[in-house]
Amino acid sequence: MPLHDAALSYLHFVFALILAGALAAEAFVLRLPVDGRVARLLLRIDLFYGIASFGVIVAGVSRVLWGAKGSEYYTDQWTFWAKMGVVLLIGVISSIPTRRFMRWAKSMRANANFAPDEVDVRNVRRLVMVELHLLAFVPLFAALMARAIGS
Repeated sequence: MPLHDAALSYLHFVFALILAGALAAEAFVLRLPVDGRVARLLLRIDLFYGIASFGVIVAGVSRVLWGAKGSEYYTDQWTFWAKMGVVLLIGVISSIPTRRFMRWAKSMRANANFAPDEVDVRNVRRLVMVELHLLAFVPLFAALMARAIGS
């Protein structure tokens, strides 16, 4: 059981680090002028972000259901629910940049001279930065939760 729990923990951390890296990459790339190549790059980065998000969720649910501590350990703590709330908020916010990246790439396929409005790009970058700042609360709640602070 300890090895099983450690493997689930490891997967959860690896996917979380990939997710954070992809989100940081999106923020960085959004500082560039968005053309067709950059729009396609943003879509690829966002795909990594989406895959990592799915991996974090699957590994996290697996830890709650089949981990060494048992589901009651997690669900009885407000810190667990705070962490879930922040993750849900990040997920809702992330749908906006994803849809925007898809729309930009589609517009650029239809018109090679298309360039998204600078205000639109700035607003998307602002949302990605909000996601990154919210993401900083996830390990805080996880650290509190791991020490049963909040039960």
